[in-house]
Amino acid sequence: MTSSMEKDIRILLVPGGGGSGAGHWDHSWEAQDSRVQRVIQSNWNSGTRQQWVACIDRHIAMSTQPTFLVAHSLGCIAVVHWLGQYRPVVRGALLVAPADVEDDWAPDGSLYKEFSPIPTDRFPIVSTVVASTNDPYLSIERAEELAEQWGANIRQIGKAGHIGSDSGLADWGTGRQFLEELIQAGHSEY
Repeated sequence: MTSSMEKDIRILLVPGGGGSGAGHWDHSWEAQDSRVQRVIQSNWNSGTRQQWVACIDRHIAMSTQPTFLVAHSLGCIAVVHWLGQYRPVVRGALLVAPADVEDDWAPDGSLYKEFSPIPTDRFPIVSTVVASTNDPYLSIERAEELAEQWGANIRQIGKAGHIGSDSGLADWGTGRQFLEELIQAGHSEY
């Protein structure tokens, strides 16, 4: 059951490169929860880090409601860059399968490399990194390293690939549970 305080929040989805396909869990969350809104980039396959971060900032600035960010893949790294211009309305971030844009899988000159290097400053908000043990874009060791640098909790969910459309998670109840735990922690911080 959602408390009245939890009803007054906004959950802002930040998809990664390419947006998110129809089978992605974030579409289910958006359809089933009136608190959920989505960042819409002008182009999910191109642009610059500055454009992506500015777009996130514009979406955050649209409301004074306490906001929790839920990001996937490259969206996580965009959020990490955005935290450099942090606004107090944001209370927490659930970072699902951050894309390790510094790794060799990301070709030079690609959108992904545009986000390198990954900031390693400690976050000013509560946060959780969700990682899979067989993600082709983020090793579990790197997930643990980043979470430690950021001061984030880490949740390992076993073999779930990149925790996206191809992972068969449907509405991903476990992820919803992680989010609700983050919301509780974010409220206790204020």
